[in-house]
Amino acid sequence: MSAPGIGKPPHLSLPDFDAVTRLPKPIKAVVYLIGLSVLTVAGLIVLAATTLVIGQLSGVFDVFSMLG
Repeated sequence: MSAPGIGKPPHLSLPDFDAVTRLPKPIKAVVYLIGLSVLTVAGLIVLAATTLVIGQLSGVFDVFSMLG
């Protein structure tokens, strides 16, 4: 017996970079800009979370008092 899902095709698959390189240049630029914007937002969220953790640990501000 095998585990459920083994040997079945995936329901959701992400396109590979080869599929992006075959797109026309304007659409390829939009795809790369969307990817860059997602990475930028993720970086800003990580930076904000790091600032909150350092502020909480150093005692500069209390995160829990701001939430409640």
